[in-house]
Amino acid sequence: MKPQKRNGRGGRAALVVAACAVVLVAAAVACCAAYSKLRSVWIEQFVIDDAETQVSVNSGKMVKGDVIANEFGLRKGANISLIDFDAERRRILAKIPSIRSISVSRRLPRRVEISVVERTPVARLGISRSKRSDGRVVDTEGVVFTCRRGTETLPVLRERDAPGSAPGHRLGGRGLAALRLLEACAEPGFSELGALDADISRPDYILVTLGSYSRAKIAWEGMDEDTVASRKAMAAQLGNLMAAIRSQVGRSAAVWNATLPDRVFADTKEVLP
Repeated sequence: MKPQKRNGRGGRAALVVAACAVVLVAAAVACCAAYSKLRSVWIEQFVIDDAETQVSVNSGKMVKGDVIANEFGLRKGANISLIDFDAERRRILAKIPSIRSISVSRRLPRRVEISVVERTPVARLGISRSKRSDGRVVDTEGVVFTCRRGTETLPVLRERDAPGSAPGHRLGGRGLAALRLLEACAEPGFSELGALDADISRPDYILVTLGSYSRAKIAWEGMDEDTVASRKAMAAQLGNLMAAIRSQVGRSAAVWNATLPDRVFADTKEVLP
């Protein structure tokens, strides 16, 4: 009979274990249900029900605020807790080159404030020996984008071959050298040069059309490298050119040659295409 008593105790233990398992499973199911309900309540509080009052976008002239809001997916019914704002910000910056920076501020539970800083064009882009304008411009960082309003008076940086640098591209080398030259000629120290156009289609120099409609071949040491030394060499060459233009011989010059350090030549007969 002793073996039978042991079997009875083992059976009761198994029943207890099974009962405990049932209780644990039930508790786990209840916890999951409670968690799901709480999560649903938590998520619902971040749903946008009025985009006009809950979403604020401070943008510029080129990109409208509603375009930015739509790019982020900020519309009625959207849940701001489910939007990866950092990833979306990077995507929008890559998609719209005219935007320099985007900052996002979330004011829980349902308000989002976005500030957009647009790029400022400092020169138009064109193609050598072509007067056609396609709206491409470049900012001081050398980033190419499109802007067709209010750029008519900007100087032109002419590239060698069509279609030229695409929006989103960042200028380097000779293109950036020409941009720095145009920017320098807009500053008070060299503004009397009045650079209207900088053509980078030549291999050895930049051909600049001056405000007097004379033209200048300009080169300087390290011109294809954007360094402090290169900028100093460019400023020195522009100073030499300006001094030559002020001289007596400068009054009748049609083309200037400022490709050698510390020396500027004037040609009263040469005509460049």
